[in-house]
Amino acid sequence: MSPHPEVIRPVAICEAEALAPLTWPSYRSLMSLADHGERRLCRPCAVAAWDGDRPAGLALSGVAPGWPLDDGRQALLSLMVARSHRRRGLALRLLTALEDHLPALGVRRLTVDYSDRLPGAAAFAATLRAAGWPEPEPARLRICGAVRDTVAVFRDRDLLMARMRAEGFRLWSWRERGIGCEALAQTLIERGEAPAWAQPRHWRNALDPDLSLVIGDAADEIVGWALCVHQPAAARWFFPVGWVRPPYDRRGWLMGAYAEGAERVAARHGGDAVAVIETASGQPGMWRLFERRFEPHAHWTDRMMASERLLNP
Repeated sequence: MSPHPEVIRPVAICEAEALAPLTWPSYRSLMSLADHGERRLCRPCAVAAWDGDRPAGLALSGVAPGWPLDDGRQALLSLMVARSHRRRGLALRLLTALEDHLPALGVRRLTVDYSDRLPGAAAFAATLRAAGWPEPEPARLRICGAVRDTVAVFRDRDLLMARMRAEGFRLWSWRERGIGCEALAQTLIERGEAPAWAQPRHWRNALDPDLSLVIGDAADEIVGWALCVHQPAAARWFFPVGWVRPPYDRRGWLMGAYAEGAERVAARHGGDAVAVIETASGQPGMWRLFERRFEPHAHWTDRMMASERLLNP
């Protein structure tokens, strides 16, 4: 007889409503997708623990937006255990069950990405460690604050912008040059001259065409981009991707784009509008600058922790 009263099994569509409290609201609909075409776009996989007819825990994964469907990668979207069933090792058993189930669906890699501000982040990291995952590492730094606070951050904004314009710095809205920017980004990524995370295509259906910016040089050639996405559920403007190719990445041009982006948000939505800007671990200079210049004025900051597990076939 098993020492555990819970039974872990794949989730059926008819069980989605009962299990909804065990994941984030934005993910609940993934468990109830019945349309084959919709399921193919995100390929959700869920396993749940049941204590009799009571849901005790849930592990949910899927293909993240913008990811290729054929590269065998999924993201662990949520792992949650009902309060009444915690401290029994159930989270570890759910994660193991999900990992065992995914290879049959063609999944070879499972990734995770979570905020270090998440309630229970330390316990979650301990579960990953117990399951044999590589230690999560900071992958992105996020800064949240009111756009009016950029006045304090960019104390020398006018001098900065004047110096960059003298060097040839140009900005266009995504509406003006976004198509060309997306094509260039794809070419640079394929050549290995730009990182895959900087791909603007992933955000095509969400970005604001007037607040997302294309960065150019004196010859009107595109050299970078800074994307802006409205997140109405969180009442904020999110700048998820900003990248500038060398040698312009060392001239403060990306900071200039962020300064202009914040000013445009303030002009359209007021100085109290909230913006979130992030940078990646692959941009160590920007990371240090965010910590030094932005963090003291932020409403909050967090570090997005990341890890990836190769699954047994």
